[in-house]
Amino acid sequence: MNHTTSGRRVAGAALLAGAALAAAGACKAGPTPQQIAQQQSQHAQAVASSPCPPDGSWKECNLTERLLQAGMGVRLDSAPAKDSAIAQAGVLYHIGRATLEAYFFADSNARKAAAAKLDTSKFIDYMATQVYPPKTSMLQSANLLALLVSQNDAQRQRIGDAITAGAPQPAKK
Repeated sequence: MNHTTSGRRVAGAALLAGAALAAAGACKAGPTPQQIAQQQSQHAQAVASSPCPPDGSWKECNLTERLLQAGMGVRLDSAPAKDSAIAQAGVLYHIGRATLEAYFFADSNARKAAAAKLDTSKFIDYMATQVYPPKTSMLQSANLLALLVSQNDAQRQRIGDAITAGAPQPAKK
């Protein structure tokens, strides 16, 4: 074996070792943002397709299905939604660049009590043109209180319309 062949083998081995270390490091880094978004979208699809009979109140599955039917690219976050003025955790959605915090209450009276604790001066109507810095839109329907942050007026209106159309009702007999 000559010097050139030996050098190539050492360089090749070093290159393979470097690639293996890089791959091991990449595995430890966790999923990419695209992989996370794909997982969140798949989770939203699974929630929307789960059995969820319409009974006049909102549930996570009803809201997820309604947002998907409205053509929204819905991603469900694994972290809960949290607002310091709301005693319970909610569900955190990502819809494009928007975020939607959805809080489900036992009934509309419980939702109204929670909404009464919020400072309404910090909110903008979902039909209004957004201001800068962006304000949150508070959406209320039956037992659902939703807080939407979106700079896109059309998107905010579509999400608002999907929610304010009302909770899914049972079939009439």
